[in-house]
Amino acid sequence: MTRPRSEAAHRRLLDAALEIVATDGVAAVTTDAVARRSGVAKTTLYRHFGSTDGLVFAAVADSVTAQVPPDTGTLRGDLESIHRRYLDVAASRQSRELFAWMVAKSIESAENRELFRRARVQPRGPTTVALQRAIARGEISADLDVGMAMHIIQGPLISLRIVDNSDVSESDLTRMLDMTLRALGAADIGHDQ
Repeated sequence: MTRPRSEAAHRRLLDAALEIVATDGVAAVTTDAVARRSGVAKTTLYRHFGSTDGLVFAAVADSVTAQVPPDTGTLRGDLESIHRRYLDVAASRQSRELFAWMVAKSIESAENRELFRRARVQPRGPTTVALQRAIARGEISADLDVGMAMHIIQGPLISLRIVDNSDVSESDLTRMLDMTLRALGAADIGHDQ
């Protein structure tokens, strides 16, 4: 008879993985390091997540879900808030390395690709919620392809901040939002100049 999964142990494993990534980088997330930091047995880690890779993807997905979606009343305002939060997170070298690690791991296997997709596109994630609210307000079409919209929204940020390792200026952010809203077919892309 198998023991039921302990939610407390699950939480400690997720928290330990995120702490290790934040302090030492994703390469330091090993079964030994996570077991030491969390106080949870390695067998429990494998039972809950299958591997340390699975744990890291789950920890990232959990941190995205934990974010409270902004509700500014407009898609532009919501996306700007989400972009600013992302830029704050991506300011750390460890966060940029984590993203590069997730991309590299997703190339290795279909399972990792699915874990990465689930971490980025979540039913209750901030960007998905922002798109759902915009649809409900009539700002964008109800038949919007949310998966493609996520690529359009995330792509410029990832390209500038992660791939180019560039800072994103206020004018960059404004142009990025303008172009994103046009690409999404937003009804009103106007903003305060």
